[in-house]
Amino acid sequence: MTPVTPRDLVTLLVIGGGVWLLIQFSGLKIWHAVLVLVAGFYLALSAVGPQVHRFLSRIPGLFGH
Repeated sequence: MTPVTPRDLVTLLVIGGGVWLLIQFSGLKIWHAVLVLVAGFYLALSAVGPQVHRFLSRIPGLFGH
């Protein structure tokens, strides 16, 4: 098992905070969030997962980062 880095913790806190905000202020239901999370894992593990990763990793370059 790989050790948890501070970057991993920050990512987890940002995602958790975003989900909390969506639940509190936009009416997101817990089961909706769980369903999307599970679907995201299945997509990441599928054959198109690497292609999605490459596409998403190019987005910051569009903004000069």
